[in-house]
Amino acid sequence: MRFISTIIFFFLLNFCFGQNIHLLQIDCSDKSKDFFQKKLSYKTHFKDSLQANIEVAGLLNKLRSSGYLSSSMDSIISDSLLTRIYMYVGDKFENLVLKNGNVSPSLLANAGVKNQILNARPLNINDVEQIKEKLLRECENSGYPFACVSIDSFQSNHSSYSAKIFLQKNEKIRFDSINILGKTKMKRAFLKNYLGIKPGKAYNETNVKRIAQRLNELAFVESVQPYNVEFLNNKARINVFLKDRKSSDFDALLGFLPGSSGQKLLITGQAHLHLVSLFGMGEDFFLEWKKLQPKTQQLDVRVSYPYLAGFPLGISARFELYKRDTSYIDLNGDYGIQYQIIGSSYLKASLHQHISIVTNIDTAYVKLNRTLPPNLDINANEFALEYYLQKLNYRFNPTSGFLLKAGGSIGVKTIKKSSTISGLYDEITGGNFNFLYDNLQRKTVQFHIGLVIEKYWCLAARHTIKTSLDGKYFFSPKVLENEKFRIGGMSSLRGFDDQSIFTPYYAMANLEYRFLLSKNSYFSVFFNSAVVEDSRIQKRSVDFPFGFGVSAAIETKVGIFGITYAMGKQLENKISFKSAKIHFGYINYF
Repeated sequence: MRFISTIIFFFLLNFCFGQNIHLLQIDCSDKSKDFFQKKLSYKTHFKDSLQANIEVAGLLNKLRSSGYLSSSMDSIISDSLLTRIYMYVGDKFENLVLKNGNVSPSLLANAGVKNQILNARPLNINDVEQIKEKLLRECENSGYPFACVSIDSFQSNHSSYSAKIFLQKNEKIRFDSINILGKTKMKRAFLKNYLGIKPGKAYNETNVKRIAQRLNELAFVESVQPYNVEFLNNKARINVFLKDRKSSDFDALLGFLPGSSGQKLLITGQAHLHLVSLFGMGEDFFLEWKKLQPKTQQLDVRVSYPYLAGFPLGISARFELYKRDTSYIDLNGDYGIQYQIIGSSYLKASLHQHISIVTNIDTAYVKLNRTLPPNLDINANEFALEYYLQKLNYRFNPTSGFLLKAGGSIGVKTIKKSSTISGLYDEITGGNFNFLYDNLQRKTVQFHIGLVIEKYWCLAARHTIKTSLDGKYFFSPKVLENEKFRIGGMSSLRGFDDQSIFTPYYAMANLEYRFLLSKNSYFSVFFNSAVVEDSRIQKRSVDFPFGFGVSAAIETKVGIFGITYAMGKQLENKISFKSAKIHFGYINYF
């Protein structure tokens, strides 16, 4: 009875599982079975014939990458239970002289392998495989995604071997269209320019493989499932599955700083409104207001539209108003045209205008020092170029990738005469102070250069290091106080009052460790330092301020709350908890 039960058990086991087993058998005409067991092992049991064929293709790749370049599959017999392969392995080649079979010289040159083939020098197997890969990549990026490269016509000449390389391009494929599936207001005209995939253009495998990354770089949409490619009638249609992401935001920040001149506490603040792609064309509108110091305010307005009439040319404009207490008012404008490189990158050319109006001239300073004050009325016009490159894995809270922005401008600055200074009575000479402008070069050439680099290093699933370098340099025969760069604060050098450091040049470095609490939340510890010029230093003109602290960003249903605690050291000042800077922030995406 026990014997019968055992037989029934194995029968049922075979019935339940055996019917899903597909066997693979390889018969080699020039190698024994031991060859595969010792050199290259392979699986023999699969669910179906498709999996078996995939295993055979992988085995052929292993053989050829190991030096058996003439290996081939002679024939195949397959049914529902068994796939039988008849294979030829051939000799192993350590070095091979590769000759051209039917590949056009222009294609060899474009792939960068022309010299390797025409020189007729022995190549190792890795070089041969790289040549095949380069030719395939060149074909895939020029409209032939189904091209095949093979090595044939092997010949033996004493101790050396030679062979020819052949290319079969197959059908030429062109892009047909991009099909957007899902609930999104994104326009197809924007997406085809952004991805570099336009109807009628030759198929480009590199651009197709970058679709997922480039979609992830967009702030206003996200993929709900992976894209796919449909090939039909020598055309390729790209299907993307998207939904709108909340990317427009309102941000408010409140700061508490130690006061001065009897004031116990100084409250600062800023707020901005950022509207992103409201009409599905990647347009951007930014409005920001800041109150950084007593009686000091700043207004910043930016507008950009990346693709005009479906072309990769866009416009950008920026207007900035800065009022420095009762000293002066700055008006800055930047109006340009930008060429959108594939993805979020661009190259921009613009006209930059800077006007500074002194509202309160220190006449006592002029009379006492008999020289012009540090702030003067100026008007400058510059031609500027800017290059922007972004390769971040996630725009809102990246964990890997980098960002690069480099630019420069050159133009003419004019220092205007002040009627207040010119008409000021000189008690010594009995005249006025108009002579102070006599030796001043009022019209000069000046230039700016700037560089920003951010790099994110993913250490583990929740651990990221952020490093950044931000530098600018301003050259002019005379740099006035009201045209210097203003750094310090949450957006630049943390641990210092906002825009409290005036300098004609600076280089800031930041090192920050982030522990990710969620996709948009993190806790961080940071250290930032800078090299600046400081006119308050008597013996030297260079200072090295630095700051450090902790910060956190917590995502909730109503938005992201942030807090930063930072301390800084500048000149000979000691680090003090009393001078620490605390900032609370709130971002609401809609």
